[in-house]
Amino acid sequence: MIIVIKRRRAMKIDRIDQGRNGRRLENLLDPGSCFVRLRDAGISEGASRLKLEQQLSLSYTVIVPLGGSGTLELGDQSMVMKKDHAYFCPPECTFGWSGDGSGELSAMILRLDIYEERDGQVEAISPERMSSAIPMGKGIPVTPAGRLEKLCRAIQVNVNSRDRLKVWRAHLDCYELLFAAAAATSERTTDTREALERSKAYMEERFVEEITINQLAAMAELSPKYYVDLFKKTYGVSALDHLTKLRMDKAKHLMTHSERLLKDIACEVGYTDPFYFSRKFKQTFGLSPSQYMKQRSRRLAVYGRSAIVGYLLAMKVIPHAAPLHPMWSKLYYTQYGSDIPFHLNAVRQNYHRSQNLELIAQSKPELIITHQDLEQWERERLTAIAPIVELQDEERGWKEGLLALAEVLGERSEAHRWIEGFERKLEHSRQKLSPVGDRPRVLTLKRLRNQFFLFSNRGMHDVLYDGLGVRAAYEHPDPNYSIPISLEEIDQIEADTVLLLICRDSETLEEWKALQQSTAWLTMRMVRDNKLHQIPSQPWREYSPLALEQMIDEAMQIFYGNCP
Repeated sequence: MIIVIKRRRAMKIDRIDQGRNGRRLENLLDPGSCFVRLRDAGISEGASRLKLEQQLSLSYTVIVPLGGSGTLELGDQSMVMKKDHAYFCPPECTFGWSGDGSGELSAMILRLDIYEERDGQVEAISPERMSSAIPMGKGIPVTPAGRLEKLCRAIQVNVNSRDRLKVWRAHLDCYELLFAAAAATSERTTDTREALERSKAYMEERFVEEITINQLAAMAELSPKYYVDLFKKTYGVSALDHLTKLRMDKAKHLMTHSERLLKDIACEVGYTDPFYFSRKFKQTFGLSPSQYMKQRSRRLAVYGRSAIVGYLLAMKVIPHAAPLHPMWSKLYYTQYGSDIPFHLNAVRQNYHRSQNLELIAQSKPELIITHQDLEQWERERLTAIAPIVELQDEERGWKEGLLALAEVLGERSEAHRWIEGFERKLEHSRQKLSPVGDRPRVLTLKRLRNQFFLFSNRGMHDVLYDGLGVRAAYEHPDPNYSIPISLEEIDQIEADTVLLLICRDSETLEEWKALQQSTAWLTMRMVRDNKLHQIPSQPWREYSPLALEQMIDEAMQIFYGNCP
């Protein structure tokens, strides 16, 4: 439902720029010209360690914690989830969360289309304009306590009602929720958690200065002892360790972005004694600053698929620029993100090729590693920046691709060492399956929007069938296939284990959520017999040495649980 309120004259909300030009900012959102369509509303709840994997939102998404506590991930940001706060995720952004074990975690998810009328035209509101009224990607405290929860639970009840007036009421409550968030944006809260976050933000802005626990505790209006305990309980790391990590990450950034001397870098991140800085650096990262700089002396850039990163890391080579994202390349982003100075856009890369090429140029690489199916204009742009190496087609296999790349980089010994370790792990896992008699029959499926597909790729084929030797419940001559299939047809296939990959866009997830409540789904044999296992996109849609190694670990976890 869309509600449009017409007025004779629009009330423009302007703000005055207090900068040197004193210009009037004309491009701010007028809330009175906005209207909202509620696409979906639901409460996610479960165990205290409930985890919601990151998913792509195609519309505005509002997340309201209702109980328990955990960490919310919005794109590449993470923050503590707080009750009586609303978190706004813009379109084309990802979100997810994980509980911290302190009480059952539950949260409301609202998906909204938000429009405005401008110059007689109705158009979707951009995140930039929306942010002028409601900030994206941060928690907005709403008072009084319980107001947000009451609104959310009313929306949840009414939106599913057969009474159209109650459905209308749900849409009106969405307006009230947006109004409450906009009205609260400029309010300043003074609770302990907010004070703690202000002290953390102070550290992140001024970590190069001398900062003491007494100073931070005074800022939060807490005793030093209570501040230390509360900081570690809240963020999982001590305040001083957090400060050290900030300084060391900045030091790594300077080492890879500049030609500064080590003593100058130490001074710039808050250490007057370069020897003490070196000891702290080695204590944090396991190698000295000089060893780190030697390791990173070669500037390599990755353009295109993030799977290329999985080839480089197998040889202990960390690129200077690469496509990274906490959902599509979670392993690389989490473990190596701070070591890679230039993060290319990994969300719908075809829409961001020019932007990514600009970042490649800024990184000043000596060599660019990419894939073979480039368009001619991309290849010309890349070769104008630096020499390029195109990774071999996956049909020739990952081992041949790894060794060919290793030859170019002078890392053949590292590549052979990695392959030997991989083959030992694969053989050990295969032997573990042999004593149980017949190897399991495995069916691999994909769900996109409202359609199931018989789905496989070369990585799945190499690990499951050629590597571990499990039997395919559906035989196909090509390792890469995606064939539409109905629920009825799936139910006729004999399988011991079903691996299901759910695409993480909001449209697919909405369809998937509805299907799981249906009788047709609940009566499926694979559901009744507990044979179904969901698998994530990474590693299961990636073809790289590291992804295949991770597939082995996850497959054995599915077949044997936590058994060693």
